[in-house]
Amino acid sequence: MIAPDNTALNGFCVLASSPDCVKVLNEDGEILCFNEDGLRVMEIDHFDHIRNVYWPELWPANVRELAKEGLAVAKLKGVASIKAPCPTAKGNLKWWDVTIAAIPGPTTTYAVISRDITEQHAQEVAERARLERLQDIYNSNTDALWDIDLTTDQVWWSEGLQHLFGFEQGHIGNNLLWRQEHIHPEDRSRVISSMADAIENGSTFWEAEFRFMAADGSYIAVLDRGSIMRNLTGVGVRVIGMMQDVSSRHYKTEKNELIAKELSHRVNNILAIVYALFHQSLKRSQTLEALSASFGDRLSAMAKANKAIMRSSSDSVDTLALIVEQLGPFIGEDRIRVSGPPASVDAATALPLALVINELATNALKYGALSNDAGGVTINWSLHNDKPIIILDWIEKGGPAVHEPTRRGLGSVLIQQSIPGSTVNSRFDPAGFSCSIEMPCE
Repeated sequence: MIAPDNTALNGFCVLASSPDCVKVLNEDGEILCFNEDGLRVMEIDHFDHIRNVYWPELWPANVRELAKEGLAVAKLKGVASIKAPCPTAKGNLKWWDVTIAAIPGPTTTYAVISRDITEQHAQEVAERARLERLQDIYNSNTDALWDIDLTTDQVWWSEGLQHLFGFEQGHIGNNLLWRQEHIHPEDRSRVISSMADAIENGSTFWEAEFRFMAADGSYIAVLDRGSIMRNLTGVGVRVIGMMQDVSSRHYKTEKNELIAKELSHRVNNILAIVYALFHQSLKRSQTLEALSASFGDRLSAMAKANKAIMRSSSDSVDTLALIVEQLGPFIGEDRIRVSGPPASVDAATALPLALVINELATNALKYGALSNDAGGVTINWSLHNDKPIIILDWIEKGGPAVHEPTRRGLGSVLIQQSIPGSTVNSRFDPAGFSCSIEMPCE
C-alpha cells in the first residue's frame, strides 16, 4: 500500500499514528491527508483515490447532510460529533463515531477522527432489541411484577399491581412495609417469616400463597414467587418476582369441596330414604311379590329424581316437574300434595332446589310427617306480583311433635344456603314443621 502524504499532519504525529481513521481537511472540507491506519480501516488502496475529495462525499447520500452539518458546527463552535453508518471503499458497511475539530491557523483546517464502532453498535442494537422484547413481555403481562431492594427496603411495582388490585399510581407504596401491611393479617406473619427464612438460609427461590388487600379493601388470593439475588459473599441483596391472582382457582377448589360434601351427604340421604322406604314397604306388603313391586316402584321414582338433577344443566327447569320427580316415591300415596302455577327456574337454581327438596323429604321421612302412617306434606308455590320470584311453602301435618334441633347439621345448612339469591324461613311448630322459600325464577 502506498503511504499517504502526512505533510499536513506536521505537529499532529499522535493523531497520525492513531489506530482510528484520521484525516485533515482544508477550509472547504476537502481531504488534505489521511493516516495510514485510517486508509487500512477504510479499505482504501491509495491515498490518491481520495486526495482533495470533498469529505462529505465519502458518506452515503442518506447521511451526507449530517456530515455537512458536522463541518458547519465545527466551524462555528470549534468541535462537533456525529454517529452514522458509512461503507468502506470495498463496500463493507461500518458504523463510525466521528469527532470534527477546527484547527486554529492562518486558514481554517479540520481534524476529523473516525472511530470504528461497528461491534459496539451491533451490541447496542441487540441490547435495544432485548429491552424491547422485555418491554413487550412486561406490557402483555397482567400479573404484578415486583423488585425488592433488600439493602434499602425499597420496592418497585409494575403496572400489573394497578390492574390486579385497582390501585392508583399515587397510592402505591414504594417500601417493604407497605407491601407487608397489605398482606391479610392472618397470613402476614407466615409470609414475612417464609421470605426471611429463604433469604437467610441461602435459597435462590421463594414462594407463598396468601391474601393481598385490593384498593377497595377486599382481599384477593395470590400466588407470589420470587428469585433471590445474592452478592459475591452470598448475602441476599434483591428479590425479584411476580404476584398472580389465583382467586378463581381457590373458588373452584372450594366449590369442588362443597360439591364433594354435598354428594356425600346426598348419598347418605339416598341410603336413608331407601332404608326407610324398604321398612315402610315391608310393613304394608303381604307378600314378597307385593314388596318387590312397591319397593321397586319407589326406587325407580328416586332414579327419576336424580335424572332431574342431572338435567338441571339446561337453560331452565320446570318447577313442578322437578318437585314431582324428586318426590315421586311418596306422591302416589296421596301423602304429599303439590300445587302451583307454571314456573321455571334456571340451572343455577334447579340443582340446589332439588337438593333442598330432597333434604326436606328426607327429614320428613326420618323425623316428620312422613315418619308415620298418618302424616302428610303440602307443597305449594306462588309468583311474586312485582318481582321474578317464586314463593314455595313446605307444610307438614299429622306427624310426631316437632322440636327445634339444638345444632345445625349439613342438612340445615343446605336448606338455608344452597339456593343462590334465596330467603329461607324454617318454622318448628309442635304441630308440624314448615318452611317458606323465596327464590329467583325465570
